[in-house]
Amino acid sequence: MNRVLVALALLVSTAAFAQNRTYTIAEDGKSHASFESAATLENIKGTTPKVIGTIVADPANPTASSVDLTIDMTSIDTGISMRNEHLRSERYLAAERFPTATFKSVGVTAPVKTVAANQAVTISVTGDMTMHGVTKRITVPVRIVVIPESELTKTSHGPGDWIHATTEFSVKLTDFGIAVPEKMLMKVSNDIAIKLDVFAAAKQ
Repeated sequence: MNRVLVALALLVSTAAFAQNRTYTIAEDGKSHASFESAATLENIKGTTPKVIGTIVADPANPTASSVDLTIDMTSIDTGISMRNEHLRSERYLAAERFPTATFKSVGVTAPVKTVAANQAVTISVTGDMTMHGVTKRITVPVRIVVIPESELTKTSHGPGDWIHATTEFSVKLTDFGIAVPEKMLMKVSNDIAIKLDVFAAAKQ
């Protein structure tokens, strides 16, 4: 009898886990976006915890997943206030006119048919990235881990099932209409490395 009850419990939990669900990326300090630019004297790094959005996913059908992400460009911090002001100015990001950068997926490819719980899988996500008022379609690698609720996750992150997603890719500033300053003591690279590290929760 006990074996039957255990089997039924596993069946119910598996069915609940394998379904199309919306996971929310909240502005709660768990997620962040960052960039790094090679300059003449030192690499310039900036980061912001102000990342919000949604991931719609079914671990049993990863190619049907989608993501909608928004990053607050006005809050990017490089650690130096004067440099922050320059970064957000009209000469660079024009953050007052374009306060957010967004990414909306249009397709996903995966090396597996099913994403197992607590097992990392790298998928490819194609979508439209908008920054500085310009939209470009890009494809990026995304490492995902689907994390079912447990006593440990409830204590460390909060209730509900979780998705942890990370990605790193590069874009050219000029592709997004951002002029690269030429007459600066520290010449900035046109290529910017972007990193995203997000946690998204689906409440029970």
